Amino acid sequence: MEIAHLQPLSLLDYPGKVSAVIWTVGCNLRCPFCYNAELVLPKLGAVLPRLSVTGVLARLEERAKLLDGVVVSGGEPTLHPDLPALLREVRALGFLVKLDTNGTHPAVLRSLVDEGLVNYVALDVKAPSARYPEFTGLLFPDHVASELVSDVSALVRESVALVRDRAPDYEFRTTVAPGLAPDDLFSIAHEIRGARRYVLQPFFAPEEKRLVDPTWRGRPALSSDTLRALLPELQKLVSTELRG
Repeated sequence: MEIAHLQPLSLLDYPGKVSAVIWTVGCNLRCPFCYNAELVLPKLGAVLPRLSVTGVLARLEERAKLLDGVVVSGGEPTLHPDLPALLREVRALGFLVKLDTNGTHPAVLRSLVDEGLVNYVALDVKAPSARYPEFTGLLFPDHVASELVSDVSALVRESVALVRDRAPDYEFRTTVAPGLAPDDLFSIAHEIRGARRYVLQPFFAPEEKRLVDPTWRGRPALSSDTLRALLPELQKLVSTELRG
């Protein structure tokens, strides 16, 4: 398991819970607006120090009385074949588990849900299905051809259905990246209609963080005020909230 960082305390990453966050290295998408470039781009990720699973579990055990749960994020955690083994160990320590995922590995997600290894799934819906190539950077220059997914949106739709029908608790969420318009958000809302929870997150690019595609930093995105004004109409389609 390639773990780059353990955040020992978070009040934000697991709704309603006090959690730690495990950050994994590597992603199969190249969302240009992502500000975790060091976890996504191979050249940057190669120089990151790695934490041992044993060491991470030991630190979590020390904090067992302080935490409700553990969030596994990235990067894309479902890329790692030993993810189930890690989650079994985390669950054995008595923690709830929240998984952050891009939804491109529905078979992995299904096995985790079926085994009862996740309590909460946060699945990122990057854009309406028709615009997925644009917002997931599948033709980004460093993306190895064998990693390309011919129809990534179909895999995400499969994961959305799986999570909606079988996950104990979940949210679908969209970071409202530059270029996404209100009509795009309504299209997504239609696609996930009937979901328990849809979260909109305004685009934010910390100055100290590198974007996967730096040219996206200055592009305009819908403001929090604009998103808040859209909520009443979106909520007619799916339970929607604004976060951040």
